[in-house]
Amino acid sequence: MGRFFWLSNNFVNFDKSVPLKINPMKISLGFIFIISMMFGYTHSQLSFDVDDNTITIEACTDCSGPANNTYLNAFSNATLSWTVVGTDLPEGWDFSHCFPNCYDIGVTSGNLSITSGQQYYLNCHVYPNDISGEGSITMEITDSNGTTEQVTWNAIIGSAGLLDNILDDNQIKIQAIYNMQGQRISELLKNQLQIVVFSNNTRKQVYISE
Repeated sequence: MGRFFWLSNNFVNFDKSVPLKINPMKISLGFIFIISMMFGYTHSQLSFDVDDNTITIEACTDCSGPANNTYLNAFSNATLSWTVVGTDLPEGWDFSHCFPNCYDIGVTSGNLSITSGQQYYLNCHVYPNDISGEGSITMEITDSNGTTEQVTWNAIIGSAGLLDNILDDNQIKIQAIYNMQGQRISELLKNQLQIVVFSNNTRKQVYISE
């Protein structure tokens, strides 16, 4: 056994007096190359993505079809399937989508053929029918290769009446009001999304339009 180590030490001879030279430029270039390859590989596996996965719709109760949109970006030629997988809406509300063609109320699924390098308009319209409230609609988009994206529209319609109901029904008071930048403000402002903190330490986003 001692002879084995003696032979091993003779064959593996490290000269500690010679400094190990490392070229930082080569390391940097190699790192950049690896990251670029990883990024390119990731995108080569995706046929599409969307600009925004969460979108807010704010409007008054008598506004005609309040809406908001995002865009889908195509990285390859593919046929996509889309379907509405979740809704949480006040009774009496309706909604519809444009993707990019506009569909009638009640259409909750469809297909879309995309071309690499193109961008596609994706929109949701909400029809509150003079009913104040808050709600959400979630759409799921998939392709045959397993790429999946979900887009959710959060709608806040005429929350002044809704806020009054909260205060009356629960006998609670407004403790603080903040704008969307986190700054405390002295009163509710019209045509702006705000965060209201109640005396029971709950909070709610409200949009005052009336």
